[in-house]
Amino acid sequence: MEPLIGILVCAFSGKRQFVTDDYVKAVRQSGGIPFLIPAVFHRAAVQPYLDVCDAFLLPGGGDFTPFVFDEAPLVEIGTTNLAFDMFQIHFTEEIIKRKKPVLGICRGMQLLNAACGGTIYQDVSLQPEAAFLHMQTSRNRSDICHKVQIEEDSFMYELFGDSVYTNSFHHQSIHQPGENIRVCGYAEDGTVEAIEVEGLPFGVGVQWHPEAMFSSSEAMRELFFAFIKSVK
Repeated sequence: MEPLIGILVCAFSGKRQFVTDDYVKAVRQSGGIPFLIPAVFHRAAVQPYLDVCDAFLLPGGGDFTPFVFDEAPLVEIGTTNLAFDMFQIHFTEEIIKRKKPVLGICRGMQLLNAACGGTIYQDVSLQPEAAFLHMQTSRNRSDICHKVQIEEDSFMYELFGDSVYTNSFHHQSIHQPGENIRVCGYAEDGTVEAIEVEGLPFGVGVQWHPEAMFSSSEAMRELFFAFIKSVK
């Protein structure tokens, strides 16, 4: 039986909830069955999804509401949705509590950190070191933007070696790592690019978008294959 992979919705568009098709394709082509999970704003309503799915993918999306981290807005940020933020954080807390495999992508990596009590920078410009442009403007989302250095003695090192080239579509980033969060990848400007969640059969977060590089990058396919294999 192929594993059922729950994919949380990325965001709202008017009265529609949506998931970008690249996530669905990457999961299916890696041997998983994609199962789309809508935002349901009642805690009891999330339990059936947690019960039925074998693993979860936390996708990219919009900006976090600064209030989530007890902060006032410090820079210009995009449209936010506090109820959606709290739904996703609660859902992710439950994934971790149940020790189910999880892969977080872009906002999904920041979500893993938030669910473990960590914080984020509202913008990379607030980091101690000067940050380069992390919202690339290339025509193709699969294009490489920068290099990520990988820490030794990590699962990501086993997968990628000491570095990997990635795309980049974000302006918020991890600030304080949460409990059981190990930072294992950095951009050359010090931006956190990869994390692992200790105590899970598979708990990985990446700041880039491997689903957009799935067709062009063997390394990104290997990441998804490893994720699905951890369930099997």
